[in-house]
Amino acid sequence: MKAAIIALALSLTGANAPSPKQEATLAGQYCGRLWSNGALVQTITELKTESDGRLTGTYRFADVGTMTSGTLDEPVPIAGLDHTLDWHDKYGSGKLILTFKPDYSGFTGKWRDQSGSPNELWDGVRC
Repeated sequence: MKAAIIALALSLTGANAPSPKQEATLAGQYCGRLWSNGALVQTITELKTESDGRLTGTYRFADVGTMTSGTLDEPVPIAGLDHTLDWHDKYGSGKLILTFKPDYSGFTGKWRDQSGSPNELWDGVRC
């Protein structure tokens, strides 16, 4: 498992630029990090665009020797580079606020739980 996490971390530094097809949409797979249990851990975020324009998806993150999965759902479709999604996993639920790069090659974000704080890092680049 450690080897897989190290390989993912190394691949982040050599991520390829998005193809023209990828640039046309926010949908795709993003490799990155999120803050969990006092540490930055590797994560894979997969997004798709529903027929009504909402973003939905899944994520997996390194969690004490295993991978934990969760779901993402945008309550209403939002145009532009800033999106707010609901996240849900075995630890609970909350909000994820993402800002995409203009070429959709990656995003920076902050997540929070139902209490509204703290705002923790969640980022990704196409992979």
